Amino acid sequence: MKWVRALILSTVVTTGASLVLLSAIAFFVCRSGSLPRGSVTIITTIAACAAVFLGGFLSTISVREKGLLIGLGAGAVFLICAGAVSVLVFQVELGPASAGKIAEVLLSGAIGGVLGANRKSKVKF
Repeated sequence: MKWVRALILSTVVTTGASLVLLSAIAFFVCRSGSLPRGSVTIITTIAACAAVFLGGFLSTISVREKGLLIGLGAGAVFLICAGAVSVLVFQVELGPASAGKIAEVLLSGAIGGVLGANRKSKVKF
């Protein structure tokens, strides 16, 4: 039951964080006027990695165990949703560059999960 709760929490946190980050990025891109096309992919990948990191981190704080698996689960859920939208809505096929982005998102989720599970609850001075 802990796994299901942690996965649902990570999905909610990742969704919220990605909406906030992508909205902020869209606001700054609109305010700047122009942006090179090549940098949009990098910026959105960084936003996705940050959202998955937060999802893995905050969900494993509550569970305190199996941080690597929960972080990878957060990244996998995000990738499944993003891949489904890309394929079903935009009819975009996965290319060779997708493997690197998938690895980056999964790695950021795993790092967030490990850091969240190993976080000390109280710091004594």
